[in-house]
Amino acid sequence: MKRAAVLWLLPVLWWPALSPAAPARPDPEAGTVMYRHTTPDGNIAISATLSQQAIFAGYQVLDHNGRVLKEVAPAPPEAQARRRQELAQRQQAERQARQDEELRRLYAGPEDAVRARERQVDALELKIGYARNTLVQLENKRDEEIRNAARAERAGRDVPDGTREAIERYNRQIADTREEMAAHHQDIEAVRAQYEPIIERLRQLEAGGRSSPTP
Repeated sequence: MKRAAVLWLLPVLWWPALSPAAPARPDPEAGTVMYRHTTPDGNIAISATLSQQAIFAGYQVLDHNGRVLKEVAPAPPEAQARRRQELAQRQQAERQARQDEELRRLYAGPEDAVRARERQVDALELKIGYARNTLVQLENKRDEEIRNAARAERAGRDVPDGTREAIERYNRQIADTREEMAAHHQDIEAVRAQYEPIIERLRQLEAGGRSSPTP
C-alpha cells in the first residue's frame, strides 16, 4: 500500500554565529611562509596557512627554504576544547541558517505552513472516508453471504463452496481496508507531528523579524 509522502524538517537549536579565528600569517621579518604538522593518521602536512588541526597538534614554522624557524607546542586541552566548541556552534548556526532559508522559500509564514498541513490532513481524511464507505459495503456483502450459509445449514444442506469462498474473500478485504484506514490515521498524526516544529520555527522567525530595528 502506497503511503502518503510527508515533509520532514527537523528544527535545531539556534546558536549565534561565531567568527572563525583568523589564521596566523607568516612573520615578514623572519621570512616564514609555511607551517608543518603531523596529521592524526601520521602523515606530514605542509600549508601556507595555519589550520586548526595544526594548532591542536603542534607545528613547525618553516622559511621558504624549508628550514625550521620555530616549533610551537600543541594547544592546551582546554583551548582545543574551546575551539572545537566554537567550531561546532558555528557549524550548527550555519545549518540553522540554511534551514531557515529553505523554510522561507517554502512558506510565506506560519499561517502558510498551517494551511499546507491542513491540506495534507484533509487529503488523508478524504481517503479514510472512502475506505470507510468501502468497509461498510464489504461488511454488508459478507453478512449477506453469512445469512445464505445459515439458511443452507438450517435447511440441512451443505454450505456451497462459492458462499464459503465469498465469506473468506470479504473477510480478507475487510481486514485490508481496516489496515488501510489505520495507516491513514497514523499518517495524519505523522503530518501533524512533522509540521509542529516547522510552524514553531516560522513563528520564531516572524517574531524576530517584527522585533528587529528598522535601519
